[in-house]
Amino acid sequence: MNDNTELKNIKSELQQYIEENYIHDVEDFAYSAPPPAGALRCIVCACALPQINFQQMLDEERGETFSEMLMRLVRESGEKNSDIYKRANIDRRHFSKILCNTNYRPSKETALAFAIALHLDFDTTQEFLATAGYTLTKNNLSDVIITFFIKRKIFDINLVNEYLYEYKQALLGG
Repeated sequence: MNDNTELKNIKSELQQYIEENYIHDVEDFAYSAPPPAGALRCIVCACALPQINFQQMLDEERGETFSEMLMRLVRESGEKNSDIYKRANIDRRHFSKILCNTNYRPSKETALAFAIALHLDFDTTQEFLATAGYTLTKNNLSDVIITFFIKRKIFDINLVNEYLYEYKQALLGG
């Protein structure tokens, strides 16, 4: 199969995937109504409460930060840092900034670029995005397009960006 035929197949598969998965209107979402007014009440107890170390609780619950998970995933990949950030279309200085600041919060496009570069599956991508406060949804066309490529294990960021551009969506990388 030549490249032109393969690109046509991807385009038609992507269009079908978008038609089946993209939620255009908020009305397409099923949601429950909020509880009636006054249903939620705060109850104050006069009894003594044990002393709680909230900072310790937060530290235990927070899990990995984005930069910590990125470092771990790069290490687990067995590849050089430079191979990963180049494949993600991220420059060396930006990559270094991310690694040096454990509280760094990237743009969603940067986080997704690393997910593509690391060849993460869908579930790991969702977990990785969550460390930066993001998720892939069905009501965002860009997310649906990226999900299509991740689920089909097509990890060519230039190809992903080509289709994002075609649908007038923000491109991945820096």
